[in-house]
Amino acid sequence: MKYRYGLIVPFILITNSFAGEGELDDLSEVNTLEYALTQGTFKKFLRYSGQYRDSNLHVLQDSSTADISNEKTQQYTAIGGYLGYETAPFYNTSIGATLYTSQPFGNNPSDRKGLGGLYETDGGQDSYTVWGEAYIKFEQDKHLIKVGRQEMPDYRFVSLSNIRMTPLTHEGGVYENTVFDNLKFNLAYITKMKERNAEKFIDMAQSARLKEFSSGKQLVRGHYDPSDYDSSGYIGEKKEMSMAGLLYNNDAVSLEGWSYYINDFVNTLYLYGQYNFTPENSDVAVSLAAQYANQFDVGDHIAGNIDTWFYGLKLQAVTRGFTFFIGYNEVDYNENSYDGGSIFVRWGSPQMFNSFQVQDSELAGTKSYGAGVQYQFGHSSFIPGVVMRLRYADYNLPDNLSQTDARQDRAETTFDINYSFAKQSSLGNFSLDGLSVQFRLAYNDYNTGYDFDEYQRIHGYDFDNVTDDFVDARLYLDYKF
Repeated sequence: MKYRYGLIVPFILITNSFAGEGELDDLSEVNTLEYALTQGTFKKFLRYSGQYRDSNLHVLQDSSTADISNEKTQQYTAIGGYLGYETAPFYNTSIGATLYTSQPFGNNPSDRKGLGGLYETDGGQDSYTVWGEAYIKFEQDKHLIKVGRQEMPDYRFVSLSNIRMTPLTHEGGVYENTVFDNLKFNLAYITKMKERNAEKFIDMAQSARLKEFSSGKQLVRGHYDPSDYDSSGYIGEKKEMSMAGLLYNNDAVSLEGWSYYINDFVNTLYLYGQYNFTPENSDVAVSLAAQYANQFDVGDHIAGNIDTWFYGLKLQAVTRGFTFFIGYNEVDYNENSYDGGSIFVRWGSPQMFNSFQVQDSELAGTKSYGAGVQYQFGHSSFIPGVVMRLRYADYNLPDNLSQTDARQDRAETTFDINYSFAKQSSLGNFSLDGLSVQFRLAYNDYNTGYDFDEYQRIHGYDFDNVTDDFVDARLYLDYKF
């Protein structure tokens, strides 16, 4: 259901449980329907979010339709969040559901859409309300099975990506096994997903936002069936994802291996490793991390040839409230692969170490260098709860005019400050525990020293993603009940 002029869902007025607290005299009281229905748990979250970007819409932003705004400024302001309830276990089985909503709030001019802050389709400003979760869960000892619509926060390429009003959620079944110490095994079969700020669940090929052409350039390379596409993108048969993950963790080492297989489309293999140590006679905690992914086409090749990879290295040091890091990522450039070798990341958060505020690090041939510093003011007992971070990254993309998938280089500087209220904080009789405020500011400096007309003469279509420098500002006020 979609409400263009809806009211804010009054979830903040709902109490934490249906029944009063009290100890059980007999374990048999637990495995009753009355107990399961009345002793469950709510999850409640309220968010105000606003975003401003002084940039013309371009295809690297969330909308799949170019030039839908006649104003340079793109912006939204909204209020929303979610309300969910999960029953108490009934013979180790519980059911749950969560309602997500986003409503216009403040200044949302219709000619300045494009950020996807309110509604995913074409950067619209419409409100939406959707059952993002509706599941049944079985949990016993170190085994968990969950089936239905659900949040999947911990599966790397499949994750929440909760950077706008509501998160990604997925539909399918998962199995998690933690029988062995320090070892976790995950399996999943995912049939659909709900994009951020969307009310509809779509299949895993559509959610990759496959397109046959962009700005006149053909993205699909090699053999494929053109009838699977129209001007809006992929319209062929629905596809599902099978996923498996193996994770090992101890104090010194973290190792992960993942496989994401979408039938007739693409298989993604992802490896991650991290080593933690503290040099002798030092108070500096050091970590070294490496990542590698490979994507290749499978089955009927609905997106043509896919043959690409990326890798990354990261060094991080933590001492006395400070965190310092440097990172490097490189993506393969292959003109015989979809979009020159760009990595498909739309099912969750991009995993690149240098994926900061404006996410381009997954594009074909990108070599990115990143560095940052973060300070937790609470370390020195000065303004507890405040965290400040400064990051810089240089994104070097293929830029030779002879290259089909040439794009503009850019550099990004980002500043974040976050304040999470402590438990003792209060305003009158209203506790502020659970409230956080975050402000994010990024400046993107694009290289415009290209002969765009010459590129068009050589290739027969416009230079992809011509963009001016812009500022991206975001504000989040979150309250988790």
